[in-house]
Amino acid sequence: MSAVRFKSSGFVIFLSLWLASWSAVAESLLSDAQIAHLKQKGKVTYCIDPNWLPFEALSEQGKHTGISAEYIRLLQRMLPVPLELYPTADWPASLQAAKDRHCDLLTLAMPTPSRLEYLIFTKAYLEVPNVVVTTKDKAFIRSVADIPTSSPVGIRAGFGTLELYQQRYPQLQLVPFHDYEQGLLQVQAGHLYGMLGNMGSISYSLQKNSITNLKIAGRLAEDTLLSLACRNDDPMLLEIFDRLLLQISPEQKQQINNHWLAIRYEQGFDYELFWQMLAAFVLLISVVSISYLKLKKLNLALIEANTRLEQLSQHDPLTGLYNRQYFEPRVQQALALCQRQQLPLTLAMMDLDHFKDINDTLGHNFGDQCLKDFAELCQSQFQRKDDLLVRYGGEEFILVSVGSDAETMQQLLEDFLQRLEQHQVRLNHQQGHCTVSIGWYCDIPPATMDSRNLVELADQALYKAKDAGRNCAVRSEITVPTSPDY
Repeated sequence: MSAVRFKSSGFVIFLSLWLASWSAVAESLLSDAQIAHLKQKGKVTYCIDPNWLPFEALSEQGKHTGISAEYIRLLQRMLPVPLELYPTADWPASLQAAKDRHCDLLTLAMPTPSRLEYLIFTKAYLEVPNVVVTTKDKAFIRSVADIPTSSPVGIRAGFGTLELYQQRYPQLQLVPFHDYEQGLLQVQAGHLYGMLGNMGSISYSLQKNSITNLKIAGRLAEDTLLSLACRNDDPMLLEIFDRLLLQISPEQKQQINNHWLAIRYEQGFDYELFWQMLAAFVLLISVVSISYLKLKKLNLALIEANTRLEQLSQHDPLTGLYNRQYFEPRVQQALALCQRQQLPLTLAMMDLDHFKDINDTLGHNFGDQCLKDFAELCQSQFQRKDDLLVRYGGEEFILVSVGSDAETMQQLLEDFLQRLEQHQVRLNHQQGHCTVSIGWYCDIPPATMDSRNLVELADQALYKAKDAGRNCAVRSEITVPTSPDY
């Protein structure tokens, strides 16, 4: 009996120490009000997609598995209350459970207009490339514009990607399927031109079903950005999980990705490597025999396709800043974040003054040096984590900044004007200087504003700066777009 009592007492002591340690972790990360809010709730319930490996699923034993399960385990260690799974039959049922407030969280979800009616979203913590799968005889696909509008294309039903693609690309004949396997089999049978989806799910389904006669024909511009979705009647939950997600280190995220995703990327579905290897093969055949001219022509087409794929990269080759293609989706995300969390958003459009005269007088090489010096000064001046610097085109640049008020931004922009005016550009034996005109918008963006309105407001202010004599910054006086594009 004494041994039994000793073991029982030891277990109680261990459990007490573990709970105390658990509580101490939560108290070090969360505010008193946040801890009190969680303890008042008693638990936080969450829903998942029960059939979406490698991202998340329910095993035959009813156990949560996949990428999101790894994140839930990390989050649980930082919470003073349990995270409890609310099981559902499928993803639509999980969305309905969130809508009916049976679960407080969705572990992996994309913000869409319909979901914003009952959910709010943390910052994205998982980013997965979107690709298109076709039969091997189809041409390389550089963007959605290369998909024939006369042919049906499969896509996973119930996902945020479907809603967003229906809005952005109404010309596509999208055919929803309840799982990727159904869609891929239809592509295989020739009933669909291709299947759209994220790289992780597509690779997993191709591998699981041993489908070898299809290829990943291209990566699409829009990546799948996945967040934790919280019920919108409990905004403190969003604050709590945004804070806890920041505690998960890049190394922990990489370990999770390596476990669930990395192997599948190496199973022969790295389409860029595929094109490069095939191009090398065709080059070799072309050297061996001139009779393979048709293959050589195909090789040139593949090289051109790879060149275009590289041009879709994120950076401008001259200045090293982000390019316009990268700017479009990122400004949409910044705008949505500021609208949701009521944060000030700044977009400054900057145009180098009399840049044509510089090129005509001192030469294009000197003009290129001006652009590179300007980019370096921008990077040294605007160093906040959320600042985005873009070469928009030619001598036009854009700054996007989240969270800074108008007074702070005005001081930063005026300081930058002075630094640029005093900076000497030097190339070989030539020297000179350049100035810039800036039109900028800074405010909490209204719900009716879109990215096009935002750029137009900054552009209008830029014209005023030029009319005012250039080498100055003019803030947009309009805060609400007069003709929202809805």
